[in-house]
Amino acid sequence: MKMFRSSVRDWRTSRSMRTVLGSFTLGLMGAAFSSGIASAETGGCVNGEAQALIVSDVSGRLGVLGPSQSTATQTVIDLINKDGGLLGCKVKLTIKDEQLDPAVAVRELKKAIATNKPNVVFGPTLSSSMLSMAKITNAQGIPLFSGEGGDAQFVMDAREPGNYMAISTLYQDGRAAAKYLVESGKCKRYGFLYPDIVAGRDIVSAFRGQLAESQPDAQIVVDQPYNLQNKDFGAIIQAISSKSPDCVFGNLLGPDLGSVYKIWNQRKLDILTMFYPDTATLKAVGNGNLPANTYGVMRANVKTMAATPVGREFTEAYKAANNGAAPDEWAYAAASAVQMWASMVKAAGSFDYNALDTAAKKGGLTFDSVYGDGVEIMPNHQANAWSNVGPVVDDSELGHPYWSSDSKAMWTKDVIPQPLYEAILSGKTSTRWTSAQ
Repeated sequence: MKMFRSSVRDWRTSRSMRTVLGSFTLGLMGAAFSSGIASAETGGCVNGEAQALIVSDVSGRLGVLGPSQSTATQTVIDLINKDGGLLGCKVKLTIKDEQLDPAVAVRELKKAIATNKPNVVFGPTLSSSMLSMAKITNAQGIPLFSGEGGDAQFVMDAREPGNYMAISTLYQDGRAAAKYLVESGKCKRYGFLYPDIVAGRDIVSAFRGQLAESQPDAQIVVDQPYNLQNKDFGAIIQAISSKSPDCVFGNLLGPDLGSVYKIWNQRKLDILTMFYPDTATLKAVGNGNLPANTYGVMRANVKTMAATPVGREFTEAYKAANNGAAPDEWAYAAASAVQMWASMVKAAGSFDYNALDTAAKKGGLTFDSVYGDGVEIMPNHQANAWSNVGPVVDDSELGHPYWSSDSKAMWTKDVIPQPLYEAILSGKTSTRWTSAQ
């Protein structure tokens, strides 16, 4: 992991205080917090308790994502409270099940607001749920911090003052994957396999956009979306392999990816794949059973994140609270959202929706998270996080396949150049491929 870890270290800066909350710097911001603010509407908490809500796929319909996300969120909040809370307030987390249904996510959010209006909302798992929820949270003056749903519209094309992204977006992941494969020289004929949901369509759109820029003579020989509720991977893989692509990309993950790997391996296909292999999926596959030419893109890397200063503290707390089970990629990503929020609250001296937005607009904000020290918060409320891209191989240390030492940390600013970033924010182009054509 030498190359990968050095990439992360290059972006770290020394900080005088390191906790799981993350230390935070705010250029020229004075305004000390005045204690005793009585309500969420005025930026404080009620009866010494700040309310946090997470809406996530707690029941695990999409595998471990939702359960890991909610568990990690609770772990970081427990650490916050152990450290004295935020602005003199303890934080109480309410967990609601998204059930992989945007309508359910919206219903649970509305019920929570009507019952006990939260100071912050985390989640959800689905990007489509996140975009629907954001309309409500912004109307209600509640900040929404995402550590799972990664649609770039949330902080770029359709950004609102209360939208915050602590992780790489699908747009970044798609472009990073394409950039990596183009530079590898391994692919001329491309295929796509992805769930027919917002997340699947958007990440493939981003990949296509980068491909058009970096390899204009590339051929797209097959584009295969599938329905999450009705899938026949045997037939789907047959249809893809019949087109003879060199490389197949998509955001398959969890049980679906495990099924695809099994069939891919049984049929001894040597087509390069780049999907979203998380720890749970790779554990289930096991050493010796990984298909040839397996690559991946992921918004986290457990080896790297467990080694950062904040990551070590989070990892120990997570394991202590979960019978020794280590956090996975989804847990680390979710933890970063809580750390980003807590750090912004401390810097703004308030829980208030507008106060957080004002702090972000002043610029010069950084925070320490599981991703490393000194992570920049960009003007569009997005953390300059990295996408982990590279080959997946059998790992004797972990006892299951994982990313090799040749994987790369591809940071937001490296994948989305400043002129493109500014063009998107100004509305001159879009993160959506159909809009950009």
